[in-house]
Amino acid sequence: MAHLQWAPSTPPPRRLLMRGHTTTMRSEFRLAIVALLAALVVTITVAPSGETAGRVVRSQLAGENVRLTLPTGSGDPRGLVIWFHGQGGNVNDRIDGPWLGALVRNGYAIASSDFHLQSWGNPESTEDATLLIDWARQQIDAPIVLWVSGSMGGAVSLNALVHGVEPPPCWYGVKPAINLRKMGNVPTATRYIGEAYDGEVPADRNPIDNLDRLPDDVRYRVVASEGDDWVPIFQNAGPLVSTLEERGAEASYFLAEGPHMDPSHWDAADLVAFADSCAE
Repeated sequence: MAHLQWAPSTPPPRRLLMRGHTTTMRSEFRLAIVALLAALVVTITVAPSGETAGRVVRSQLAGENVRLTLPTGSGDPRGLVIWFHGQGGNVNDRIDGPWLGALVRNGYAIASSDFHLQSWGNPESTEDATLLIDWARQQIDAPIVLWVSGSMGGAVSLNALVHGVEPPPCWYGVKPAINLRKMGNVPTATRYIGEAYDGEVPADRNPIDNLDRLPDDVRYRVVASEGDDWVPIFQNAGPLVSTLEERGAEASYFLAEGPHMDPSHWDAADLVAFADSCAE
């Protein structure tokens, strides 16, 4: 959920010391509260550009929450984006924030799922991807232009590609966590991975071991930082890009800065530019 910040245009009234002004002060306070609530309602229901906020369609598929967020404005969607959340995320993760919100404001619909939450790309999450895509296509007539993933979502989405889900034209991975046997630096990841696979990760579900099975006709964009010690670039994003390039696939970097949680990873301008190039 987006955090709303309200900055009043005028300073609060000074405390009135005279008893005769008490009623006036209370009236002004009530009016101020009404004005604040009205401002919040406008902020919530109207897009930043002044366009109509995008409609949200919700459902459940095989027990998992799914969501389709339609673009702002009244026009048809330019395309459909599938979003794969990271560890700790869910169907709503980042959808209403400034990063994925930039896609919505630029004409794209976004479909998302719980993906069995901390699934780390297990078979259930691959089935979730199939169900989500089929459902989203029933809701709108728009081509899929892009899959977007964050951290754990890299494993979920790449495993979906390896295990038969129809590939998109483009894939965008932010700090993709794909070496599942070396996730010990990510808090709680080892426990969640063990629970997702009921033990050790099978070889065909560890994305780092299956890079040669990824489709080479997809355009890949990878966001990573050399300062990320949770998901080290030399164990994850680096091998992904180098292997794809060796196979003749188009793979490019967007180099962020700082540790895993650094906000430089979430660059809305780069995301929208890549989506636009995929929609052409």
